[in-house]
Amino acid sequence: MHMILRTILIFLRRRWLKPIIIGDVSTVEMRVLPTDLDLLMHVNNGVYFSFMDFGRWNMIFRNGVYDLSLRKGWYSVVAGETIRFRRSLKLWQKFSIETKVLGHDDKNFFIRQRFYRKGELMAAGLVRVSFLKRSGGRVLPDEVLKELRADLPRVAPNLPDHWSSLEENYVPQ
Repeated sequence: MHMILRTILIFLRRRWLKPIIIGDVSTVEMRVLPTDLDLLMHVNNGVYFSFMDFGRWNMIFRNGVYDLSLRKGWYSVVAGETIRFRRSLKLWQKFSIETKVLGHDDKNFFIRQRFYRKGELMAAGLVRVSFLKRSGGRVLPDEVLKELRADLPRVAPNLPDHWSSLEENYVPQ
């Protein structure tokens, strides 16, 4: 419930977001609020996953996937996600979330999300997303990309190795 105002705001702002193409980095700026904290007075680990939702919403509004999904009767579901923490985010701190579709396999898209504060990597996550049809059945990544007239790399079968290297060679953008 504490995320409802942020959710409403991101939906209201979507029409004014600068378009990007799928595969580009999407960045959203946020601030830590009191409702984001745990008893240790830093952002609760579960809240990071909610923040990641906002990063993905921002991205799909900007890259056209949201509008395409509405037209086609599709929706996306998180099939898996992981996160690695480096530093804590604390009350009132501003931070950004960078979201990028890395590629796909036969069934899923793989999305990297990084949390930055003042250019420092705070946390990094990887999300596996599938698309489904409201009428039933799966939408394959190739079909989504065809509709968007876009291309993305196919990811290697050893993606878990990539999951462990989320923090390596990060460069704030």
